Amino acid sequence: MPAEAAPWGREFNPDEFWKTLAEAARQALQASGVSTVAAIAATAQRQATVLIDRDGRELYAGPNVDLRATFEGLQLLQEDGPRIHAITGHLPPMMFASARWLWFQRRRPEVCERTARLLMMADWLTWRLCGRAVTDPSNAVESGLFDVSARTWSAELLEKLEIPGGILPEIAAAGTVAGRLTPAAAGILGLPAGVPVVVAGADTACGLLGLGVARPGQTGLVAGWSAPAQRVIERPIFDPRRALWTTCTALDGQWALEGNAGPAGSAHRWACEMFLPGGDYAAFDGLAASAAAGAGGALAFLGPRVADYDNPQLLWGGVFYPQGNDLLEVGRAELARAALENIAFAVKANLERVAACADEQRPADAAHVTRSELRLGGGMARSRLFAQIMADVLGRPVQTSAEPAVSGLGAAMCAAAGCGDYATLTEAVAAMYRPGEYFAPEPAAQAEYLDACERWLQVYRNLENLSGQLV
Repeated sequence: MPAEAAPWGREFNPDEFWKTLAEAARQALQASGVSTVAAIAATAQRQATVLIDRDGRELYAGPNVDLRATFEGLQLLQEDGPRIHAITGHLPPMMFASARWLWFQRRRPEVCERTARLLMMADWLTWRLCGRAVTDPSNAVESGLFDVSARTWSAELLEKLEIPGGILPEIAAAGTVAGRLTPAAAGILGLPAGVPVVVAGADTACGLLGLGVARPGQTGLVAGWSAPAQRVIERPIFDPRRALWTTCTALDGQWALEGNAGPAGSAHRWACEMFLPGGDYAAFDGLAASAAAGAGGALAFLGPRVADYDNPQLLWGGVFYPQGNDLLEVGRAELARAALENIAFAVKANLERVAACADEQRPADAAHVTRSELRLGGGMARSRLFAQIMADVLGRPVQTSAEPAVSGLGAAMCAAAGCGDYATLTEAVAAMYRPGEYFAPEPAAQAEYLDACERWLQVYRNLENLSGQLV
């Protein structure tokens, strides 16, 4: 954490990051037994930003949790929040490169003066691989500088924030070749120079590809550290309450409405480590599965939330359970199950907001989209209990992918399209997606969750009010 960016600033060492990534890639290749690599594509976390100088040296590398620009973002939100959302489909600004650029202008202007490239993390990795600065819309839209409807950089925002347009990467479609692997990158990866380097989408966009979510009306949940729930739409739709994001998918001519439940995987890990020192996920699931649906009335509020990007705030939480004069059957198992149920309740609330917004703005002559199964991927998809809870809470089936690491699979689909294995990225998705396990709602649990989810939402709203008084 840089002293001048305390207490919320975060940075990572780009050289160490690159070495670690290269070593992981070499180990993966060795373990897989693959002898020939046809193409390479890189995906990475959204909102992470890298600034590069004219000599190709990184001036700044910040992860998505770098919140140094909180005050600059709040200023943008107060002055131009509605307009920023209308252009970018995204709030709050403090999460994005737009506000971070303002922070550097005010605190370290020499960095802005020396910057020759402003890249998202996946763009930076592509640049490291082939030396070309290029991005796709699903990455660019996470900068806070992109016109989500036009799928190009916003001249209005660049002028307002005094950002030179020449420092931004060119826009290309995911699945197209960006360049060739440079000798330097080839040496550290242990590959021959000249391998095609292909543009890939951001991690969540690639996650949708890995889930086979490629048609309007389909819904995917990439449940890793966070839990972005996205419904694919065929035209940009903006939430009038600005509680949701409008974003670009990795496929041309497609957008998505997103309600993100926030730190789902991190809440899962925290609960696992609290209940079982050492963090044994399988044992945690076994403990939670020994409790009945509804967790004996216990309700957890451990991070996952109902998206409200126009009103960012800290939310007080904890675990609540009924107490009486006699001993109630609420123990470790019920509290563990409540921790998983709280993620599912938050996801449901976000999906309902997404569906309501999409349906409200559906053209009168458009066919109604039936609510198909939810496609589930990411680290939490490894939990069969969570997948079943998700199906029971939603009251509709949950379909997992045979490969839980759906973002990596989506990047591989981009690479396969780029090297010519498939004519289009859509064809690559259709050919490479493999369904995993299918979870149907269990009627008894579904009935129990109707009441439990409503109680969770009621307490959640009360906690929102309490947080406004305490923060």
